[in-house]
Amino acid sequence: MTTGYPTAGPVGTHGPALGSVPFLARRPQGAAGPAALPTMAPAEPAPTMVRADLDPTVRAVRAEVATRMQSDRTGQGLDEPSRQEAGRALIEAVVRDHNDGLRAKGSQPLTATAEAYVRQAVFDAIFRLGPFQSLVDMVLQRPSGERVGVTDIEIYGHNLVLMIFADGTKRWFSDLFASDEEMVEFLQLLGSRDPNREQAFTPARPFLEMTLPGRLRLAAVGFAPTAVPRVTIRLQHLKHVDLAMLRAQDEIDTVIESFLTAAVRARKSIIVSGQGQGSGKTTFLRGLASAIPATESVCTVEDVYELYLHEDRARHHRVTALQAFAGAGETDAAGRTTGQILTPELLRRALRHNIGRIIVGEVRDPHELLAMFESMQMGNGSMSTVHADRARDVVERLVGLAVRDASVGENYAYRQIASTVDLIVYLGMEEGPDGSRTRYVREIIEPTRGEGGQPVAITDVFIPGHNGRAIPHVAPSFLPDLVGFDPHLMSGTGTWRAR
Repeated sequence: MTTGYPTAGPVGTHGPALGSVPFLARRPQGAAGPAALPTMAPAEPAPTMVRADLDPTVRAVRAEVATRMQSDRTGQGLDEPSRQEAGRALIEAVVRDHNDGLRAKGSQPLTATAEAYVRQAVFDAIFRLGPFQSLVDMVLQRPSGERVGVTDIEIYGHNLVLMIFADGTKRWFSDLFASDEEMVEFLQLLGSRDPNREQAFTPARPFLEMTLPGRLRLAAVGFAPTAVPRVTIRLQHLKHVDLAMLRAQDEIDTVIESFLTAAVRARKSIIVSGQGQGSGKTTFLRGLASAIPATESVCTVEDVYELYLHEDRARHHRVTALQAFAGAGETDAAGRTTGQILTPELLRRALRHNIGRIIVGEVRDPHELLAMFESMQMGNGSMSTVHADRARDVVERLVGLAVRDASVGENYAYRQIASTVDLIVYLGMEEGPDGSRTRYVREIIEPTRGEGGQPVAITDVFIPGHNGRAIPHVAPSFLPDLVGFDPHLMSGTGTWRAR
């Protein structure tokens, strides 16, 4: 395989031991690579150096295990825990055979430490996330004793990693792979691992986006579009999110909680927005979805799973989760990729399954936006997220996305926003000097049909108070629809009612 990246060492797969305290390897002092990075060692033992000397052994054992699994159909028909147990037994057998072969040649067999390293490296490569696993498992021990997990991982080439923890803390580490080429090789392995959604990662298809076990979302770019391969991994730690939890975290107050709960139950269509990554849009959307009655039939349509309502059966009994697929095949004469399934098609198919409410995840492309409009036209209370700098900017952001489709004009986009979107919730975020993040609702607006040449009129339902947090301002036009919400709360006191 030729990636176009310089090879810094043998291509192989290695990683820290599964079940051990997470660590990342650092480059030895004086070796080539980036200058010293600001790092914070994980809470427990010091990092262990990458065993580059064992890379050839890891590759050989991994290849033999893969061959035997295929020929013996190891693990087929078993559930995942049983399949992994069978895989561990097979890895043990191959490592024993490898050592026996070394002894037969008069060579020194692997030490117990080296054996453990090889076994785990092969297991991680085949069944888990290989070198990425140590990143996903990493936690920081705070002085208070709290253990803080990772939420975002940014990887810049084989030897530069930024870890972002749940409290906003950022730490740099280095030397995850031996080379950029090895990093690309492992990404290709990940892309091919799922037979139902196999994705090629090649110079012709240099982008990779996929959902991984453990509520992980991975996005990668390699080859010609980038100087070094780049990977972003996002982790969804919270299995259950509701509006009460968001209130407890001071992201909303009691008035907003009551207002949004009533709006969701009244089937109002809501867009959640915020500036950039990390503003908490997806988590907030999950909180809104918690207000949907448990017996209601719901469909989520996403390009990569992030909402996970289908895994929360206690709160959502009837969920159909659909995921778009970019396809893994060649492009035909009409420009369609073999196996490609886009959001509009998923939406059309969903309507055949007695769906009451459709939630289109993040809107970033014209086809996702048009699918969102279509789902909101049903009047059943759809929800979506979109990036924007302010609440009002959401309108222009949506129009800008729409007109990227040559068949859609501005007038159509404005009409759809005015007639189908009931509320836009805008999230604010402040970042402290230590990297910690504070998130909260900053604005809630209602777009309606404009007059006098204005395509869309805006009602400021909640506006920023003195501290930036949203407080009631003007009642929305649909206030009578909000069963269970006290309309007198809209008169407000100009303060954030946290409790």
